[in-house]
Amino acid sequence: MHYQDMYFKRYPLGTIQDFIKYLYQATLGSAHLVANQEDNYQYLVKEYETIEYDENHILFEEISDELVRVHLEAIPKDYLSYYHYFFMLSVEMNEDKQKIMDALIKVQNIPFAKDEWDKYVEEYIQKGCPVMRHSELFRKQYHPHYRLMKKEYIPYIQLLDKEGIIAIDGNSASGKSTLAKLLSEAKGYPVIAMDDFFLQPYQRTEERYTEIGGNVDYERFYQEVVNNINQYTITYQIFDCRCMQLTSSKTVDISKGLIVEGCYSHHPYFKEYMDYKVFLSIDKETQISRILKRNGEKMLLRFVNEWIPKEDLYFETFRIKEKANIIL
Repeated sequence: MHYQDMYFKRYPLGTIQDFIKYLYQATLGSAHLVANQEDNYQYLVKEYETIEYDENHILFEEISDELVRVHLEAIPKDYLSYYHYFFMLSVEMNEDKQKIMDALIKVQNIPFAKDEWDKYVEEYIQKGCPVMRHSELFRKQYHPHYRLMKKEYIPYIQLLDKEGIIAIDGNSASGKSTLAKLLSEAKGYPVIAMDDFFLQPYQRTEERYTEIGGNVDYERFYQEVVNNINQYTITYQIFDCRCMQLTSSKTVDISKGLIVEGCYSHHPYFKEYMDYKVFLSIDKETQISRILKRNGEKMLLRFVNEWIPKEDLYFETFRIKEKANIIL
């Protein structure tokens, strides 16, 4: 069913004003530029406090091929900051008003009187196609409380339902650490990073470097983490790249669940220690851009010439992406 048809089916009492608001969002994206992320979050919290959580409320509705409206009533309070992150990633303001004008002209099969519609559209275009608010009728009838989100982020949101041990593998700079941090904050799970299991100096041999998947201390990870995965706590040592040795140890409570993040976290040596395998992918152009911004030009060369080729060979040889439960 066309998005427009779905809109009219869901909101039969919506006015021309409300439909144009829908078209504006579907065509140009987010209706408000956000200058300050923290202020935006506080505004979201304030609005959220005026509504009641309803586990049976529809979570999202599609409004275009790229966007959805996510309804605040369907979001558990503990997950609000997690959702907010993806709301912010979805904020885009397309200033090309010609797109909304074209969309208005092409509209067909609308439940409004043609002369009334034509007059409203003409006046709206003359005003410069400003951002619209919902009508009072719409507010009283449907109580709209939602934010726009890119449809591509919906699978991330659905990770919130996953319980147990979640292992996040994937390309460098694909967002593994960010996703792990967000999930940790939302679900209260600790995070174990594969970066804490870099090879120790004595392991950095030519033979080890030529081994597929050998660019991580998988033996120590297996001994300290996988072997204790059925315990309430896990204690492991942290490799410090600054002094190139194991330094402090860390104990995490995994009674609720655990997130393991980093390349090689799906290594076949570990077998099936996790409940869910998540793989994050990224195109090469974006990957290079992110690494350059994050690590600088000198480190970018090491990624391109050394680490990325090893990761790609590991992914391909062991079919890491294909074996994942969730690919993002």
